[in-house]
Amino acid sequence: MIRSFLVRALFVAIGAAAAGIVFMSRAPNEPVSNEYRVPGSRPAPIGALDSVTKDAHQTDTDRRLKLLEAASAEAAVERQRMLEQLDALAAQLAARSRNSDETATARVTASSPAAAVPEAPAPAAANAGGSDDGKSSMEHALAAAGLDAATAADIKQRHDGLTMAEIYLRDQATREHWLDTPRFAAEMAAIDAQRTPLRNEIGDDAYDRYLFALGQANRVRVDEVLTQSPAEQAGLQAGDLIVRYGDARLFAPGELVNETRSGTAGETVQLEIIRNGERLVVPVPRGPLGLRVAGTQGAPGPS
Repeated sequence: MIRSFLVRALFVAIGAAAAGIVFMSRAPNEPVSNEYRVPGSRPAPIGALDSVTKDAHQTDTDRRLKLLEAASAEAAVERQRMLEQLDALAAQLAARSRNSDETATARVTASSPAAAVPEAPAPAAANAGGSDDGKSSMEHALAAAGLDAATAADIKQRHDGLTMAEIYLRDQATREHWLDTPRFAAEMAAIDAQRTPLRNEIGDDAYDRYLFALGQANRVRVDEVLTQSPAEQAGLQAGDLIVRYGDARLFAPGELVNETRSGTAGETVQLEIIRNGERLVVPVPRGPLGLRVAGTQGAPGPS
């Protein structure tokens, strides 16, 4: 959204600059001044005056065209520079957003009542990043999830190959000036179509262990229950961990939101939660629950 707004602002600025150049120049139809007449001389014949006027207009038009061409070239260069800056800014914002989410989760977990969320054991060493065996954090996390070394290496190789394909595509599109075009979107979509979600590939239980080993959120924690909401009527409390909505296993807040919007509104759905280490099943109507939730970490367990 931020990128689209800035790009539109850029085009408006370019158009305004070009319009300014045009209106600063003399209009072709304005009267010819006395600069074409020698003081004290007789008025030139109409034909001669027309010729002088046409020559002056042609010169003025040529000058304005050159100014416009120069402004257009300069604007194109500036547009490309700003697009590159927007790409870098978008990457920075995404990184900061992830960091902010992790920081907020840490604050929520630290400030919650001790009885609300059972303390989870520390993640496996896969997230330490200081391994000397030459394997990546991803491979260590996959091993912690229960995958053998060959399968983990194969998954990483395919993941890295598609990531490099995206990097090369973006580099080529930037160099050839077709980054924000239907062609770029189509080729990026073709790369994405080759991806297999890791969760689908290794299963929910292994994916749960994988997230935990990487130190990433793998639980949905209730941060606040709104008054007079379906969640309050169902007895949900701040600190509850929501692990399943109907038949769907949950690892992130967005997954809960998607599930509440599926199916038939109002139908009864079984919500599975963990409260003080105990698993409970709470019936809720499908639809908005009236909760504020956050991603957090919890010890991997059976589905």
